[in-house]
Amino acid sequence: MARTYVVQPGDTLGKIAKKFYGDAGAYRKLADYNGIRNPDWLSVGQTLEVPSRAELEGKPVAPPEAPALPPPNGLPEILDTFGNVYEYLRADGTLDPRWERDQLASARLPYPLRLSWEPSRLVTAIYGHRKLAEVFPEVFQEIERQGLKDQVRTYGGCFNYRTKRTSGKLSTHTWGIALDLNPDTNAQGKAGDMDPGVVEIFRSFGFKWGGDWAGRAKDPMHFQFCSGY
Repeated sequence: MARTYVVQPGDTLGKIAKKFYGDAGAYRKLADYNGIRNPDWLSVGQTLEVPSRAELEGKPVAPPEAPALPPPNGLPEILDTFGNVYEYLRADGTLDPRWERDQLASARLPYPLRLSWEPSRLVTAIYGHRKLAEVFPEVFQEIERQGLKDQVRTYGGCFNYRTKRTSGKLSTHTWGIALDLNPDTNAQGKAGDMDPGVVEIFRSFGFKWGGDWAGRAKDPMHFQFCSGY
């Protein structure tokens, strides 16, 4: 089961990995999962996400056909594939607008989606990472082809510079590689009602579904194009 752990005096990532996995050598993957670039950057009171060993290993789901862009696994691969967002962080903690200019683009949808916080407004494009500008429309084309269009009732957003709600690490929304669907009935920590067919379509394109996580981290509205993070 996924869980959280609050760092105690004397803790190291190696000790924590040993405690939960019986393997101190798993510290590097635990660091990557929590967005910790330097394993020595650990502070008392810090909250870590401690996933199952299978989730920690983060073996990506292989789409039926080899994708042009394989989903990255772990923080180093995310940075290599989608850009080092840390280089765009200002001293005051804000994100330099150059990040959006350099890395993001709008991907036009095959049909409009209702905006979750303003249902009267229709969204016709997803604003996310430019490397997924062709992938996002293809996913929704497949959803429409399989007759599941009505199962995606509302759109909750893609790019959003913020930390993850259950920890201090940057959310995958920061890279513009995650999107939320039907958030009104798929709250974090709940089972939700996401259609299994929609989930399988996203998986077939290489996305990880947040509904596969457990405990407080369970996030059935969330789909991200990476694993091990």
